[in-house]
This record gives sequence, C-alpha cells and structure tokens, in this order.
Amino acid sequence: MNNFDSACEKGAAGERLTEGEALALVEDLSPERVHALGRAALANRRSRFGVEATYVFNMHVNPANICAMGCTFCNYAASTKDAHAYVLTEEEILSKVERLKPTEVHIVGGLNRVWPYERNRDLVAELRRRFPEIYIKAYTAVEIAYFARTAGRSVEAILQEFVEAGMDAMPGGGAEIFSERLWRQHWKNKIGPADWIRIHQIAHGMGIPTNATMLFGFDDSWRERVEHLLILRSAQDQSGGFNCFIPLPFQPGAGHFIEKGPTPLDILAVLAISRLVLDNLPHLKSYWPMLGLETAAAGLSWGADDLDGTIVEEKIAHLAGATTPKGLAREKMEETIAVAGFTAVERDGRFNLKRAPRDPI
Repeated sequence: MNNFDSACEKGAAGERLTEGEALALVEDLSPERVHALGRAALANRRSRFGVEATYVFNMHVNPANICAMGCTFCNYAASTKDAHAYVLTEEEILSKVERLKPTEVHIVGGLNRVWPYERNRDLVAELRRRFPEIYIKAYTAVEIAYFARTAGRSVEAILQEFVEAGMDAMPGGGAEIFSERLWRQHWKNKIGPADWIRIHQIAHGMGIPTNATMLFGFDDSWRERVEHLLILRSAQDQSGGFNCFIPLPFQPGAGHFIEKGPTPLDILAVLAISRLVLDNLPHLKSYWPMLGLETAAAGLSWGADDLDGTIVEEKIAHLAGATTPKGLAREKMEETIAVAGFTAVERDGRFNLKRAPRDPI
C-alpha cells in the first residue's frame, strides 16, 4: 500500500494523521485521487454524523465596508469616496433583524472610524436587549485586534466587554492562509498568522467559541494548505475552542490578480483533506455562497456536515465576485441537502438541533 492509500485508510477510520501522512494526501492529485479522498472523508463523516447535514437560519450584518487595510484580494472594502461604499445605521440593522427574526446574526465589518469599537459594542448590547434569544457571532480576530489598538485596550478587555454586552461567539474570518510569504505579499497591513491564532486562543481561554477559516486558490500551494490545517489542529489541541472549519475558495472578481478561482475538484479535495486532517475540530462547513450551491451540496459527500444557512444580507462574498444567490429560504436549504442524499436538520448557533431530521427525497 502506498503512502496516499495508507493515509486515506487511516483518515477514514478517524485516526490522527502525521504531518507526513497529511502531506501524502496532496501528492500527485488526480481526479481519481480526489474521488479516493472523497470516499475516505465520507466514511469519516458518516462515523461522526451519519446521514444528517445541518443548516441554520442566519443573517449577516456588515455595518460598513469602509476599510483601509488594502488587502489585494478584497473587492468588499471601500474608501469613503468609492461608489460601492456604504454605512448602515443601528436602526437599519435592528429593523432588519426584527423583520427576519433569524436564529443567528453574524456581524463582520470593515476597519474604520465610522463604526469604532464602542459603537460596535453598543450594537451587540442592543441586539441582546431586543432579541434575548438570538445567537450573536461577531467580529473577526482582525477586528478585535483593530479595536484593541484604536481604543487603547487589551484584547482580553475588548473580548470581555463584548461578552458582557451579549456576544456568544466569534467568526473565523481574517485567517486567510497561514503563510508568512502570502501574508507579506497580500495583507501585510493587518494581523498575520501568529496573531490570528493568539487572539482565538485568548477567546477560547475566556470560554468564547470560534470558527476557523482558510482562504485558498490565490497562488497558495498544497503544502501551505496542509500546513494551515496542521497549525489549526495543534491550536485546537491546546485550547479546544474551535467549533467549525470553513474553507473559502478565492473569488476571482473584476480587478483581481488571478482570473480563475479553484475548480470544483480542487474545492472538494480541500474539503476532504480538511475532514481527514482536522480530527479534533467538530464541524466542517461547505459554505455555499463561495463554493456555489451545487459544489457545496457535493461537498457533503466529501466530508462536510454543515451547509451554513440562509445567509440573508450577505455582502462580502458577493462584492468579491460570488455569483450565488444572496439568500436561500429554509425550504431551499432542505431541498438542496435532500437532493444531495442527506437528511436536513435545522440547528442553532451552537450546533444544537432545532428540529427533527427530515428524510432525504
């Protein structure tokens, strides 16, 4: 048995892969090997979750897109003079939440003085006051670092005040890929890999669960992708606070330096390898706004157990060039999961099941 087959067999059984075995998964990747990865990841996934696949009724809130960080891959950020720049008011945000009544609200914005730390903290507090049952997942490690710097506070103090205001968890954005080479080339004005991990581990130590992400498909190598996963796995061994991993394919929108993003086979391979390497992270998300609905549904057979959610008001992926719908109804989420051959189950922000599973079509 060669190294690739041995690593697949071990990963399918849920056993921890060594660094060498994890790297063996990406050697000489061919369509045949991608399908072999899928079979191994599906076996692993079934042992954890059976045939259930979850989704959540969620709403994305992006208070403003004004940001001066200058990341080369971002079409979401704007200067105050750009045509696509916008700033929402508190009442606009709160009225949308009141109208839609989502289970979860996901808050991410640009780094700016229009929505500074205190204003964001007060927004969380008002959301908690008006909607006591809502799950508030808010602010990336990049934003937390920015709030700490501009407010002259420690990361711990910022996080503690957000928790006191009503924040439940942190999203995983801003990780990009844990590559010093790519950090210095593409997003050197914001925190790098070491600080992203440090802030998440501080959050975990305070009892705040977080997500983790990886942006891929913009001149990153397979080795860098695997190294990203291994760094996350090691961090999870130490702090245990990551709830979910979300691989994010680069969106090659207008003006980007890469004309084509990852292929569906590349995306499925990343999902499968993530499932096999991240033995200690509970959930793997097939994030349909950036994968595309069809590829995301297929991703459930390549190791993912969650399709994210209805994602009302999502802006970041779509300004970056994603062509997927900007929101899906519960019925469409359940239909998509069922057509993919899995049993749809609605969950809450903590991944607790809200409704009894519905059988696949």
